[in-house]
Amino acid sequence: MHRSRAGLSCPDLHSWKVDMFDPVGLAAITMMVDLRDAPHKLYHAVELIPVAPGPLTLAYPQWLPSEHAPGPVENHVGLTISGDGQAIPWTRDPYDAYLYHLTVPQGVSAIRIQSDFITTDSGSARGGVASADLAALSWNSMLLYPYTGPQTQAGAIMVKPGVTLPAGWRYATSLPQEDGVFKPVSLEQLVDSPLIAGRNFREVEVAPHHYLDMVADTPEDLAVSDAQIGQLRQLVGQSGYLFRSRHYGDFRFLMTLSDKVSGLAVDHHESLDSRRPAKFMVDADMRALYGNFLPHDFVHSWNGKYRRPAGLTAPNFQQAVDTSGLWVYEGLTDYLGGVLTARAGIWTREQYLASLAETAARYSHRPGRAWRDLQDTATMAMTLWQKGDGAYGSLRRDGFDFYGEGALVWLDVDVTIRQLTAGHKSLDDFVALFHGAGGDTSAKVLPYSFDDLVAALNTVAPHDWRGFLQTRLHALGPDAPLGGVTGGGYRLVYRPTSARKASGLLYSLGMEVGQGGVVADLLPDSAAWRAGLAPGMKIDQVNGVAYTTAALRQAIRDAQRTTTPVALTVAGAAMTLDYHDGERFPVLERIPGSPDLLGDILKPRNQ
Repeated sequence: MHRSRAGLSCPDLHSWKVDMFDPVGLAAITMMVDLRDAPHKLYHAVELIPVAPGPLTLAYPQWLPSEHAPGPVENHVGLTISGDGQAIPWTRDPYDAYLYHLTVPQGVSAIRIQSDFITTDSGSARGGVASADLAALSWNSMLLYPYTGPQTQAGAIMVKPGVTLPAGWRYATSLPQEDGVFKPVSLEQLVDSPLIAGRNFREVEVAPHHYLDMVADTPEDLAVSDAQIGQLRQLVGQSGYLFRSRHYGDFRFLMTLSDKVSGLAVDHHESLDSRRPAKFMVDADMRALYGNFLPHDFVHSWNGKYRRPAGLTAPNFQQAVDTSGLWVYEGLTDYLGGVLTARAGIWTREQYLASLAETAARYSHRPGRAWRDLQDTATMAMTLWQKGDGAYGSLRRDGFDFYGEGALVWLDVDVTIRQLTAGHKSLDDFVALFHGAGGDTSAKVLPYSFDDLVAALNTVAPHDWRGFLQTRLHALGPDAPLGGVTGGGYRLVYRPTSARKASGLLYSLGMEVGQGGVVADLLPDSAAWRAGLAPGMKIDQVNGVAYTTAALRQAIRDAQRTTTPVALTVAGAAMTLDYHDGERFPVLERIPGSPDLLGDILKPRNQ
């Protein structure tokens, strides 16, 4: 079903009353969101909820599938509740800021909730983003629902949603609709079905039942080439060969392309919600660096949404979740997403190997591996993702290690299966078995435990998989899990040049520098450390010229031919970088005489 439309119309929210319920009536929550003030970075919503007289608790969704972080309740404002035209006082729970308590007066059968949501521009785009030309909406950002305790079932609460758009805007969503009207869905499905809208809109059917929907700052940002559409078509085809199943009817790649809003990517059963820079789809350099982003979120429809760690499965959005399985949820997805990126032709073999080299090098330069194991990065994800300024991210092992290092573990699993079976089986067989369980299905969740994971691996290739995984999950020390790289026929080395557009400063000076020359991370006992630099310091000049990444890289190259240190000006003070070994970039080189298993992994499938 085609699900992108021009703007819908609805009554003015201020005049929307209980007696305006449609035939769904009091059997469901009715919710209308007004995006007409999106250019002011403000959304409005009205809910009509059937109730009975007496005490009532309403909940704002706190623990959201896919986001691994609390919902943006701080941006939910302007809340008023009324019944039969009379205001009903509410109080926030003193121990849980996501719960609201009120007493419904006698004779009131439905309440009217009005609220606003402030879209954000800085740091996080949780809940929604907006500009003068586009908007992305996560329904949970505007939503309150009746909560009776941990037993509350989000899948049993029905909601009839609607949206009003600025004139001339079009939208896309995976929500089912008929004649331009959304059908009632469960609260669970609503939260899983984001919506994008904008003045500049384009939809492309990349394959049957698969759509690329884009809103952008300008029409030029929508100019995705036929070749790119062909690559996405190959992605859909290769995913079918890999998973041997689909767990959705239609799937939508929802892209918000803008330099005026914050970035974010959230996975869903029947769509992905990706908020990226304006030129993300049309800039070749961005595709070379980040071509795996869309495949990653597409893979989540199988790994993370359909098959989900039991600890991340909850009956509602108020129950704290156990994130210890994120090394599978995100790590396996990162690995499979990269493989599909190569198999679909979005990346060349060389681009994949360059990306893998960067991952291998990054996790070989994590001083935090001395004290925090991979398992703990997943278990502590909720806190690590709220890490503040991010200083010493490599020592802290901040909130993304279970992605990249998790992917290295799953590469090791793939290579090990191939070695155990003399190439007759691979991780593809595990994926088809584990994620294809039940065949083609509608969107639903099939939870699993660590024991289930081990059992499925043993079905494919008998081995001590429990010990294999536990060793890698709990290893401490400087060495990243590179068994899949070396077993795959390659080794990590460092060269003075790179095919990727990257600064390489981490592997030479031992630091990472962000926008404006601000030091973001620092390795202990590195050249940058010995110079006296620290996270948060701003480099103003390099050898007497204004700081740029290019200027610093040139200074590193020049220092190879002299014993004179690189001169820095940092906040008006002079510092010297005594480093003369030149630029260092990670590269994977073939191990002579070894089987090229990585090459086999990257080959497209045709059956």
